[in-house]
Amino acid sequence: MTPLIPIKSPYLLLRPIEPEYSYVVNCLYPHSLRLLTQTQVNILTAIDGHSTISMLSDRLAVPPTVLEEFLKLLAQTDIIRFDTAFRKPEKPSSLQSLNFWIHTTNRCNLACSYCYISTLNTTEGMPDATKQQLLEKVVETVVKRKLKQIKFRLAGGEPLTQFKSWKAFIPLIRHRLNEVDCRFEASFITNLTILTDEIITFCQEQAIGFGISLDGLEAYQNASRPFKQGAGTFQRIDRNLIMLLTHQIPVTVNTVVTNQNVKGLPALTRYLIELDVPFRYSIVKGEALDAELLENSLLESYAIMREAIQAGWQFSHRHQFCDLKPQELGFQTCASGFSGGAIYVDGTFNYCHVHFGDERQSSQSIFNPELDLVAMIEQGSHEEDNRSNDCKTCRYNAVCTSGCPVYRVNGKDPQCSLYHRIIPLLYDLQAQERLKVLRDLKSVNS
Repeated sequence: MTPLIPIKSPYLLLRPIEPEYSYVVNCLYPHSLRLLTQTQVNILTAIDGHSTISMLSDRLAVPPTVLEEFLKLLAQTDIIRFDTAFRKPEKPSSLQSLNFWIHTTNRCNLACSYCYISTLNTTEGMPDATKQQLLEKVVETVVKRKLKQIKFRLAGGEPLTQFKSWKAFIPLIRHRLNEVDCRFEASFITNLTILTDEIITFCQEQAIGFGISLDGLEAYQNASRPFKQGAGTFQRIDRNLIMLLTHQIPVTVNTVVTNQNVKGLPALTRYLIELDVPFRYSIVKGEALDAELLENSLLESYAIMREAIQAGWQFSHRHQFCDLKPQELGFQTCASGFSGGAIYVDGTFNYCHVHFGDERQSSQSIFNPELDLVAMIEQGSHEEDNRSNDCKTCRYNAVCTSGCPVYRVNGKDPQCSLYHRIIPLLYDLQAQERLKVLRDLKSVNS
């Protein structure tokens, strides 16, 4: 039998978190983070790609059977292999689901300082004829492609200004898709300034979640996301958010970080942790940010998260930074151009919702009888392919996937240097969370 020679993945991140423990993660293999004792770190460090298990056993004074068992455990997630065929996230060969951003209306009741929708407040909601065509096109595509799931993110403008229209549509499309053995999911992407008992009851019955925008506590939210008339929005959103949580309706909070609200991130972090709501911090697109101030606020916020982990807060299930995917990893940044896209109020199909109203961008129409939705995706633009050579060889290329392709500069995310400092920190916090669970289990067992 040929002696086994362990080889380390070139995409490993190995870092200490406490004197007793370190962690290792393969940044190209999902959910591969593993805590290591100092003895295990010594084993991993000794692997040079040339020494056999027997040679390492002699050098480290570890029994060969114990060493081989440990190395085979690491090989399960490609931290090491006994060949060079290391795996990486790949685009699936077939589709099982589609995910669409639905622009329900151009009308909005806020005046956000950074809004990117060029057609805002130019038209009303999606006409009934367009919604009917959308329904038929979705069903046609599901049957033809044998899909198992369809997801709608109902956005705008402010989609809840159109609630009654979508209240009639959602049960209809759900019923039609159930008939062809396809699951339907929907969520409202909303500023959450509109919420009624009727909306709550309907969303409970239809299992509809909410993605809400919140840029900070009182002063920060009111400055960046005021009503059109200038009044603040925080108190209303705070009340409505608590109402959704009280009724156990799934909620995710998204914060767009700008120079206006960056100083408020630590206080917002404490607020969201206390509510135990999942939240994402996204950096504003197309605007210059004070890089030092941004990093300092993020580091302070992550220090707060570190404290919360020790109190049992589930960091890995509650926080995301930009498009980074440190656990799941990915072959591209979002569904656009592969398993999804954006549909405008008039039925125009775009690569991304930021292209609405931009006549320079190629688009299709759901009224085209010759193409189903998958064909529209395939014939549209594929901006994900525009990646720099640096990104293609970067250790973190499956974590950040070069960021949003619409806003890349020379094939990479403008925040690339920041990501290189934040990604290890995200893994540090995951490791701290894992260590907390391990110690709690030991405490219970003892």
